[in-house]
Amino acid sequence: MKKIIAQILILVTAFTFAQTRTISGVIKDKETKLPIESVSISVENSSIGTISNEEGKFRITLPTPNAKIFFSHVYYNSISIVASNDSDEVEVFLDVQIFELEEVVVNKFPGKVLLKMAVDASKTKLEKALLLNTYYREFINVDGKFTSFADGLVDYYVKRKSGASDLQVKQSRVFDLKDATANERQQAIMSVNLNNIQDAIEYGYNFKGINSILKSEDYDFYAQTKKMADGSSIDIVSIEPKEGIEEEMIFAGTVVFDSKTKLILDVDLAFSPEHKKFNELHNLLIAKVKFNNYARKAKYKIDGDKYVLVYYQSSANVYIKFGNKIDNTFESTCDLTVLNYKEGEFKLDKESKFKGTSLFMNGNKYTEEFWKKYDVILLSDKEEKLLKSLQQ
Repeated sequence: MKKIIAQILILVTAFTFAQTRTISGVIKDKETKLPIESVSISVENSSIGTISNEEGKFRITLPTPNAKIFFSHVYYNSISIVASNDSDEVEVFLDVQIFELEEVVVNKFPGKVLLKMAVDASKTKLEKALLLNTYYREFINVDGKFTSFADGLVDYYVKRKSGASDLQVKQSRVFDLKDATANERQQAIMSVNLNNIQDAIEYGYNFKGINSILKSEDYDFYAQTKKMADGSSIDIVSIEPKEGIEEEMIFAGTVVFDSKTKLILDVDLAFSPEHKKFNELHNLLIAKVKFNNYARKAKYKIDGDKYVLVYYQSSANVYIKFGNKIDNTFESTCDLTVLNYKEGEFKLDKESKFKGTSLFMNGNKYTEEFWKKYDVILLSDKEEKLLKSLQQ
């Protein structure tokens, strides 16, 4: 009997796997026909999701062939489709969101107070233990030339309240220009990494960057309310440097959140272009460093009574002078998307913990071509060419 049951389970598993289907496509503005970046794509009754890249392209694996797919963007009307059985390629057009009200400055609370309320509400909702299955990737550019790429399947065992995590790298692949004959200077250059894989989830969950801005006296905050046709509304807080501020590393950008729940939906912050000229070269022990640019993006999803981070991006551009070994400008961009999540206390044994700061440290360790299925944030055509050049 046990043998029969086991065989049935194998057949059911095989059948279920066979029913999965991968859909690729492009999302465009219905009027302009231009691609739309950062559209959230999700699947009905599933934690599966992704976003469109800078060319509006996406790819997603459906748990069942005829699953319903949802497309949403802050500035466009949301739609849902059931992919045709005739093709695994789709072209999706979104209408610009028509708001019932024009942009309205919120008078009840100042923008700064509203933003603080949103951060507090979001942090409270996110203060729970989670297991996040993610796809993580990173590009590194040295003096305008791409030199390294790494991606992998990374599990984050998120601790309650702190947002800190234990990491397990399930699979990874690495491409770089460093080889066994690289000299000491080349090895030093290739060892520089600006993004810490350990921090990706923590920064997405604790809103440290926004809190730093809220504590500063260098910013103005402008709040607008957008009311949707269905009666719901969102608040958009624009963060701008105060007039006359001549400080370095000053940010500008927007934070979008649901007006009713105050839960943050979208964060887009970067160094203010007008203030980059004030960024200075700093002496840090035996090195000199200048931060040319720094940016962070994050997207969150309200899933019924659940609230979860679905996408995080961090990018930095830094000039480093270190003796005779390093005199270069480094740019690093990491993308992380959540493939699945489970609430609850999950423990990771010590032997499985990844303690490195970069996925590059894990090297090539994979048992399948995981990127073909889980690389849900498609590379742009330019990035594809860069990756192929590193593979040669």
